[in-house]
Amino acid sequence: MTNKKIDLKTAVYTPDETSAYAVKAVMNINDNKHRSIAFPIDMMDKYFAPVLPGQVVIVQAQTSNYKSSFLHFWERELAKKLSADNREEVIIHVSTEESIEEQAFVFLASETGYEAGKIARGDVGDFDKLRLASVKIASIPIFRIGESIARADDAPELYLSNMIRALELFVKGEITGEPMKPAALFFDYIQAFPFDPEIKGSEPKDQRRLQVRSDMYRLRTAARYFDCPVIVAAQCKQKLNNVTGGLHIPGMYDAEETSAIAQRSDRIVSLWMPSKTYMPGDDIEFGGIQHEVTENMLFVKVTKQRGGLPAGKVWMCRIDFAKNKIAPDALMHSKV
Repeated sequence: MTNKKIDLKTAVYTPDETSAYAVKAVMNINDNKHRSIAFPIDMMDKYFAPVLPGQVVIVQAQTSNYKSSFLHFWERELAKKLSADNREEVIIHVSTEESIEEQAFVFLASETGYEAGKIARGDVGDFDKLRLASVKIASIPIFRIGESIARADDAPELYLSNMIRALELFVKGEITGEPMKPAALFFDYIQAFPFDPEIKGSEPKDQRRLQVRSDMYRLRTAARYFDCPVIVAAQCKQKLNNVTGGLHIPGMYDAEETSAIAQRSDRIVSLWMPSKTYMPGDDIEFGGIQHEVTENMLFVKVTKQRGGLPAGKVWMCRIDFAKNKIAPDALMHSKV
């Protein structure tokens, strides 16, 4: 996928080719419905259509509003589904936000009941319990590309071109010794990717914005190249464009740096934890009802769905921090 020479003739399509490719695409979608991935929250999965291979989903939120943990939650639910369906595919998580160890702490916490923060501090009473949990985690088909404390001296710089190369090596079997088929790729998060020296430079004042824009275009290409859904976390602005009714849920164009994140994605999911905006115990109105703000309250909005699918509905959810699970709060959701 990297450093590939392009023949511009391949960008031109005759009417015959267009119609033939369209029919082929429909047949391919039908044949690969089993490779789509469902949204991980009960009830919302009926509204949010399954994500097909080649599609890109943005999970966006402001700082510390659960977007990284949301990706881990989705990965874990997908892993359960792969096992139940006997699909010999794997999940790949790429992160420049969390170390490999930090990612594993979340999974160890969900298996042991210890808080991830306590595990990170070594505050664990029963290390045998921790080891048993690690054995179970080792059986979950989630592979990771990132940085580890254990290999700090050998860590390559993970800008997007190197991420893609690592994925290619993995898929071809040069990492594990056998080819692997990805069920989905998860990236955390796009604005945190280092500058890519292999992409043509720009003026310093525009460099970050144009880099993120370029990375978004290349992630769309990666979704098609690796033939799987791609889920990308995105950071939102400190000041949102439109806040209505006291709900600080990011809108379509609230991702930092570039509008290409909204324009080039197939779906957008927006997250908001009211406890990051208000004090626990404050009241907010949702669905015509006053709700007390709690630390585990999470609003999830389907901000965008391409292809004539609905968008705009908001669900009020609760987080089980110990197990990293998210569930709708009874039937509390907005009307579109």
